Amino acid sequence: MAFEKDYALYYDAFYHDKDYVAECDFLEKVFQKYSSQKINTILDIGCGTGGHALELAKRGYAVVGVDASETMARTARKKAEELSKIDVRFHVSKMEDMNLGQRFDAIICMFNAINYLTSDEGLDKAFHNFRKHLSDKGLLVFDFRNGITSLRSYSPVRTKWVTHDDKRLLRVSETKLDAMEHLYDTTYTCLAFEDDRIIQEFQDRHVVRYLFPREVKSFLKRNSLQPINMCKFLNLEVPADENEWNIVAIGTGSR
Repeated sequence: MAFEKDYALYYDAFYHDKDYVAECDFLEKVFQKYSSQKINTILDIGCGTGGHALELAKRGYAVVGVDASETMARTARKKAEELSKIDVRFHVSKMEDMNLGQRFDAIICMFNAINYLTSDEGLDKAFHNFRKHLSDKGLLVFDFRNGITSLRSYSPVRTKWVTHDDKRLLRVSETKLDAMEHLYDTTYTCLAFEDDRIIQEFQDRHVVRYLFPREVKSFLKRNSLQPINMCKFLNLEVPADENEWNIVAIGTGSR
């Protein structure tokens, strides 16, 4: 299972270079360009440790976060408590099962969170749920791993070193590609070093489904969501193409 306790605790260290400020700048550009109403409320699905949710809350939005991992949500709550005048509610739920009893002006689902749904049924349930929680004129913004580049640029082994407190962390990713089922099956082996001694070792398995633009549009349409645009990650002015690892999809609940 992905994002088990040990991996979730080191999540922010492994992704310390992720620029949440720039990504929220981009999201605001999407809101300004495509929303026919003022965006006040945002639902962050697959919110992780709260990187987007907390940054957007700082900018004055009323944000609710949802994540399937209890450890990730707990970390997000702790970070929210450490910030003054920030009130973000974080819930634990799978995106295909959530029922918050509330509709939002915008829904975001970032960092390829949608790719963790590997079946058509799961994707349909999630997009149906997105529509249920989205106001009629609301915006849906999410990014996804592009199937074209996933096939072209498959790399079976990768390594990453990071520093966390007084520890050095090594993450070795070993990926198996299932081209017929459109799956990346990655096992992360993580080692924590202190004074050149291994003090912790654990594994975390992530199975994700890469998606193709045409099928994403199909999932949106059959769940009463209207595709508006697909663009290069963090660049609204550049249309998505076959060279992009991550594609941003923008849709609406308007009919």
